[in-house]
Amino acid sequence: MRARWLPGRRIEPSSDTGGSVTVEASLIMPVFLMTFILLIAIIRMAMTQMALQDAAAQTARLTAAHMYPIQQVLQSKSGAPSSRSEGRSSESRPASSGLGLLAGELAGNLPEPAGPLLEAALRGDWNAAADIAAAPIGEAVFGPLIRELAAESALDPDRIRVTRLSLPDFSKSGEEFFRVRLAYDFPLALPFTGSHVTLSADAEERVWVADPAPAPTHPEDGDGSDRVVIVSIEPSPLRPGRKAKLTAIGKPNAKLNLEVWYKSGKSKAKNLGEKTADEHGIVTWEWHVSGNTTPGVWELEVTSEDGAKAHSFFIVQKAGSAGE
Repeated sequence: MRARWLPGRRIEPSSDTGGSVTVEASLIMPVFLMTFILLIAIIRMAMTQMALQDAAAQTARLTAAHMYPIQQVLQSKSGAPSSRSEGRSSESRPASSGLGLLAGELAGNLPEPAGPLLEAALRGDWNAAADIAAAPIGEAVFGPLIRELAAESALDPDRIRVTRLSLPDFSKSGEEFFRVRLAYDFPLALPFTGSHVTLSADAEERVWVADPAPAPTHPEDGDGSDRVVIVSIEPSPLRPGRKAKLTAIGKPNAKLNLEVWYKSGKSKAKNLGEKTADEHGIVTWEWHVSGNTTPGVWELEVTSEDGAKAHSFFIVQKAGSAGE
């Protein structure tokens, strides 16, 4: 029998590669998405850490800037020695009582947290150099301020808490520091997990107080009643184009003069200059900070008619600038 030749069939490769692309995408896409989500979480964590550190620094600065009235009240209540002569020791009790009444009136006019802290000092609720984060004064005084600062940033006020809080010890030289530590529970927001990372930020600021033993302005008097004290400068920092307010204490019904210096020299703003204190010695200036004022740290001086002076420095910063 003669064999018959049959033509062979040629098998062509399929041009449809959709299946392989689908498999590769199903393997690579989850890895890509997880990497992308993790990168976003790291960026959000860094932004939260910066906002938390700024909140701690702002709390420390606002507290340290208005400690002078509190120092005077604590020294008066503890009977700390001052520059008075021994012959006037019998007058210390009436002077202390008058200082307490004056401090009580000032407490409602001072910005937070200085006002509530002054009230706590008047009540005797002051535990210097101790961790008072869990004490009633810690939450009552600093809780609202910290939550307000957190609400102004990217922080959730409900997730922030104070883990360490130390008030300055005015009885020891070199220990006039305010310290605070904040903690924040940052949610990772990763798929299949509800875990969080606890971030923390520390801040420390030396409080603005008088020298331990200031020399009297007039040695022949020696009672310090003619001293000038700058109580507060609001807001902190000052804003170009906004109002500024300064409160000082001098002798009752005495004339006090305020001078402010910027980079360009002495300020010529209205409402600066000479004013008369009330019957308690309190005087307030309110003036307009020019919109062209150069940001920085500048100086002011309050002078009484009998020559007593008080200096202070203040910060001018534009709204929305770095460091806020």
